Amino acid sequence: MKYGLLYYKDTDNIGDDIQTYAQKRFLPKIDYYIDREKLGMFVPNRKETVSVIMNAWYMHNKIAWPPSPYIKPLLTSMHFTANTRINGNYSFLADFGGQYLRENEPIGCRDQNTLNLLNQYGINGYFSGCMTLTIKPFEKIRNDDYICLVDVDKNIIDKVKKSTTRKMKIISHTLNPLENSKKSIEERMQNVENLLKIYQKSHLVITTRLHAMLPSIALKTPVILIQDDKYENDRLDTYTKMVDCYKTSEFITKDINDLIENPKQNSNSYLEIARRLENDCNIFIN
Repeated sequence: MKYGLLYYKDTDNIGDDIQTYAQKRFLPKIDYYIDREKLGMFVPNRKETVSVIMNAWYMHNKIAWPPSPYIKPLLTSMHFTANTRINGNYSFLADFGGQYLRENEPIGCRDQNTLNLLNQYGINGYFSGCMTLTIKPFEKIRNDDYICLVDVDKNIIDKVKKSTTRKMKIISHTLNPLENSKKSIEERMQNVENLLKIYQKSHLVITTRLHAMLPSIALKTPVILIQDDKYENDRLDTYTKMVDCYKTSEFITKDINDLIENPKQNSNSYLEIARRLENDCNIFIN
């Protein structure tokens, strides 16, 4: 059996690489690296079937859907953007794009909004959750008691500075796509692992990013989610009950000393999601 690792070569968001990192540990080997944005163009070195775990956000290059016939997919932990239109009219989830999903039903949906979207197209799906919830805590990692602020507004940063004497790490998930695309997969995965260790060692993660929040939950680090951007709601809404969640306006007007010093523990509801995903991936690979 041949195995492919799904990634997004030209991403500007390390969250995409975190998604790749999460699926990588299930693969016994990697025979092919498959660019998410060129799924339909993938051709192996010889005529053979390549098994691929398809957890990802779909997608910028919608004309690359559906995937190559050489790909044997595990369609789980998938997010489809509500913007399914190509050039303002044709939906890539209609006709042959939707037919591909129907032929591989049921589809594991990363969030409830994706599930609702597929239902609108008559596609049978279920809530699978996100693959990043299967990330395991690293051994021999000691808590360093700093606070990570990940892609949050300056007002949030200023508020935290005034409310604690703890050290802070200001982090962004934004990448330079040209520079990142030139790195090897091994280097990119090492960068992900370094970032995850920073999250695991922290006292608290405050973020607007889905893939700072979910890995931190899996790493058992308390999270405060700042949720303002309506564009992000379809990705975040499913998971807001797992963590402490505020709008920027609420957070900066609130007495947050106790929130920071004694952060609310994340919900353990992710454990069942992670267990099911692990089981599905292991069955698929075996």
